[in-house]
Formats: sequence, structure tokens, C-alpha cells
Amino acid sequence: MLLQFTDQRFRSELDPTIGCDFGVRIIDIDGKSTRLQIWDTAGQELFRSINKSYYRGAAIAILVYDITRRETFDHVEMWLKDAVEVTPANLTTVLIGNKCDLSDRRTVSYEEGESFAKKHGLIFMESSAKTAHNVEEAFTMAARAVFKKIEDGVSFDSSPKVLKSFPALCYVLMVSRL
Repeated sequence: MLLQFTDQRFRSELDPTIGCDFGVRIIDIDGKSTRLQIWDTAGQELFRSINKSYYRGAAIAILVYDITRRETFDHVEMWLKDAVEVTPANLTTVLIGNKCDLSDRRTVSYEEGESFAKKHGLIFMESSAKTAHNVEEAFTMAARAVFKKIEDGVSFDSSPKVLKSFPALCYVLMVSRL
């Protein structure tokens, strides 16, 4: 999803993230230029403790699982717990079921994702990094939610950060107005 969002391209033979990847994109949020600095953290158990350092100070978490691989959905609760442990109480979390272009190979139903999100107070959507379906919307929605909270008087310890995505995978975003 990071490559699709930052470069508008998709690589089918993408290696899993080792440690952390990084991307930047400037987008328009409500008529204002907004810079998103995105850290794509590894979803493997090996990097779990390192990932927590990227979560600190986050304002938004976007957890992404692969709808064709049940084990990625099964790990979402663990990643959510890790994020909530080290982030502010006002964390906004988006749950994304990725690879909706492969719905014929689906092992996690839309309803399961939606039910999990509702149970935990998360925003829910499905996306496809391959076709770009809902990729832009996920990042934009996350950034917009941060600025809405700020407008509503919610304060953050540091500059707003947005934590995004897992197929047991996570993206952490720094969000700032230009």
C-alpha cells in the first residue's frame, strides 16, 4: 500500500518489509497542503518490539490485513494491543482488509472485518494495493481524522502522527500542515 500511495505503482513481487521502509507524500486535506511521512514497519513477530518505538505518539493507527490470508487477520488483535499500549488515549484506528481484488480467494469475510472493527471502535474499509481501490482514501481519511480532532480541541503530546497498516503490517505516518 505504501508504494501505491507514494508512487502510484504496484509491484507484485514485493519483498516483505525488513525493519522499516519510508515514504513521503504531500496531499490536499480540506484545501490545505499536508505532508505525510510514512513508516512501513515490518509485520513479522521478529520486529514486534522495534515496531512499538514507531507507535509512540501516534494519533492514528491503520491496521491492514490480507483478506486472502486468515493468519494476518488473526494477528490484528495483537498488533492493535501493541499500538494501544504505547499510544495516546485519543488514538484513532482504521482497520483495512487489503487485496479486495482477490475476493474469490477470500478467507476473511467483509463482515468479519467489519464486526472486529465495530467491537473495538475502529473505522473499517477494504482496499486493493494492486488496483489502488481505497488506498488514497485510507491515508486521506486518517489524516483528516487527525485534523478534525485538533479542530475539536484534542491535544497531542507531540506533532500529530498517524499509524497506518498491517497484514500483520503497520504504517506510521507523521502528519503536518505545510
